[in-house]
Amino acid sequence: MRTMKVLAVAAVLLLAGCSSGKDDVSGNSQDDSSADKPTASDVQINGDASDPVNDIVVSAISDLQDWWDTEYPALYGSPYEPVTGGFYAVTPSSGDLPPCATSAQDISGNAFYCPNKDVVAWDVEGLLPSLRERFGDFVIPVVLAHEWGHAVQARAQFEGITVTREIQADCFAGAWAAHAVEDKVFDVSEADLDDALAGILELRDVPGTSADDPSAHGSGFDRVSSFQTGYDNGVEACKDYSDGSPAVIELPFTDSLDAERGGDAPYDQIINGVPYDLEDYWSKVFPELTGKPWTPLRGIEAFDPDRAPKCGDESTADYVLFYCVPDDYIGFDNVDAMPGFYRQGGDFAVATLLATQYGLAALSRAGDTSEEQIASLRADCFAGSWTASVVLRNRAESSTYTISPGDLDEAIKALLIFRAAGDADRQGAGFTRVEAYRDGVINGVDACVREQ
Repeated sequence: MRTMKVLAVAAVLLLAGCSSGKDDVSGNSQDDSSADKPTASDVQINGDASDPVNDIVVSAISDLQDWWDTEYPALYGSPYEPVTGGFYAVTPSSGDLPPCATSAQDISGNAFYCPNKDVVAWDVEGLLPSLRERFGDFVIPVVLAHEWGHAVQARAQFEGITVTREIQADCFAGAWAAHAVEDKVFDVSEADLDDALAGILELRDVPGTSADDPSAHGSGFDRVSSFQTGYDNGVEACKDYSDGSPAVIELPFTDSLDAERGGDAPYDQIINGVPYDLEDYWSKVFPELTGKPWTPLRGIEAFDPDRAPKCGDESTADYVLFYCVPDDYIGFDNVDAMPGFYRQGGDFAVATLLATQYGLAALSRAGDTSEEQIASLRADCFAGSWTASVVLRNRAESSTYTISPGDLDEAIKALLIFRAAGDADRQGAGFTRVEAYRDGVINGVDACVREQ
């Protein structure tokens, strides 16, 4: 795809490069020679050690034991006690159960650490092969790293409600993942890391789950946030987790109709209504940032790709979403691309993509001359700051827009998945884009102008 100087193209998306659904998310090649694995001959599992999934698991277990042997004493001031109760690769349909499981249902579609028996078990028939097929090899070590987080909690006698324990384990998993990438324990590309994040998103709570639910694991936003906290800041950032800190964002449905629709408003309501709320947001925020008034965009062009509009003197036929600088409008393919994003990602995926373009418009009007990738990340951050404004309802006198359960997860999915080949070079990896979006959600609009 050629770059058009008259377009702010930091968030351009090509339909041909998009997933057609979560089952189509690509991952690593499943050739076993693709991973540079540590020596794992000392790890014995209960199950078929020749299974390709178990081969990855064994490599992960070997490194996790070694890594925590160093990290645990530095974090807690006492020696690390390796997991010794056994490692169980379970085929639920066989009827053979690991310790702590009383039925096949306990392990089917699951992986767990059992503190009473000091055991780690995983479903090698359903869960891990399915995750590997959809999200690549590296998601398997990430799942094991999460379970090791629970083993660490047992050794540290950590106390907290279920959701706190789960997101702290995600944080520990992120810290280990950073080591695994940096030290080349596994061969992990930026795309592989994005796929692993998408896998974490897949394991989120059902939208509408209360944070106080005994089985709550956290929303996708909560889980990805904690993973990235550990990845960026190490295990020290995970140690002081406690109930309510960090806060989890488990939102209730606003009413029965919202619940019935799964939190998704109709497509036409999103593309027609969200721009009004974004205009309202920027009318208040832009003067605070720049000292200049905000004037409404000249338009939103929802176009048929067979009749793509001009931007300046150039065609936009190769683009499905863009902000046109000279003509001051946002354009998007309203026949194939955006409706497809809505079907695959939900209403807030579309809202978030529109918000990134408003972010580009704000940068252009502010005279920002950053290179393309930095501008894209700042626009992603601005999309997060708008989301925070909606969550906090701090424009109650002028905005009636609300967030539904699962919306933040849809935003993350949009930034991870809805992109074309080569977009990562212009926009940054999905992992980085999600970080920028989270920065805006958590820290507000002022953080975005510092985004690098």
